[in-house]
Amino acid sequence: MLNRRTLLGATMGVALCLTGGTAAFAAEDKMQIAYLSPSFDISDAWERVYWAMRGRLDEKGVEYDVIQLAVQDATDHAGQLAQVESVIERGVDYVMLGATEYESAIPGLRKLKAAGVGVVVYNFLEPHEDEQARAAQYIAFDHYEGGRIAGEWAVGRLGGKGKVAVLQGVPGVVSDKRMNGFLDVVKKSPDIEIVIGVHTDFDRVKAFDATNNLIVAEPDLDLIYGVSTGVGLGIGQALKGAGLSDKVLSMGFGGTGDEITAMKEGWLSASPLRMIDDSGVAVADAFIALSKGEKVEPVWSGPFTMIDWESDADELIAKANRYSRPAMGR
Repeated sequence: MLNRRTLLGATMGVALCLTGGTAAFAAEDKMQIAYLSPSFDISDAWERVYWAMRGRLDEKGVEYDVIQLAVQDATDHAGQLAQVESVIERGVDYVMLGATEYESAIPGLRKLKAAGVGVVVYNFLEPHEDEQARAAQYIAFDHYEGGRIAGEWAVGRLGGKGKVAVLQGVPGVVSDKRMNGFLDVVKKSPDIEIVIGVHTDFDRVKAFDATNNLIVAEPDLDLIYGVSTGVGLGIGQALKGAGLSDKVLSMGFGGTGDEITAMKEGWLSASPLRMIDDSGVAVADAFIALSKGEKVEPVWSGPFTMIDWESDADELIAKANRYSRPAMGR
């Protein structure tokens, strides 16, 4: 992809606030990247993807600057569109768009494509039907598959019997697929009763409050599944506070560092772990290919491995975090 600053450089008269201590204005041969995540979620996944992307670019000898932005939470669709418009104005070459939702991303994607910006959409695997809104690549871990293997773990641990609750995230594709993958497995066990809980907006505090309400309304629960790291941690914290960690199983989604710590401390039971740094590498590789005018595959999807408090997963986690851990220290 051609460098847009040859067209836009004359209009960029204000210094940019860039992460990583980089210069306010880069030389024209530096790749200009905007990294947009959909929330300040306590999950460390977005931070790991960011550092893995940078680690891969460094490994490949690419010179770049990064603008890192996030909206308050995954319901702030208008705020993310405003951020998209701001990075277009700044003249970036590439955008990693962690979209707040699939449909809500369309206006911003149209603007990015019209501006000639190379875009990777993160956390969704279905290219948009509208050609004018279609990104160069869609990178994610299959939400349905993650939910499915979580469901298999739940059924196995419960021996096919018990009472299970699900706490949802933000209404939309991600939450629905993570929930439906889980339910499609669990529903095959007729002796498992299912309670569908509220939407928590992927927020740890809201999940904590929702769990406290659940355990009052449904005191005979055997397991609560949360469809994200934040939701899972909120569930685990509430159960711990109620003295129920040994009685009610708790599940998150993603196998992030905070979830792994919670498992080791005994207040989270299990989570499907993503090889998270692989996806940051995929983002970097897509940008490098686009910068060379090369074609990229429209979809990249990474693997899961189910882990729980009994797992000896140190080698797996080291591989999953091989780029991000040196930068983050954990």
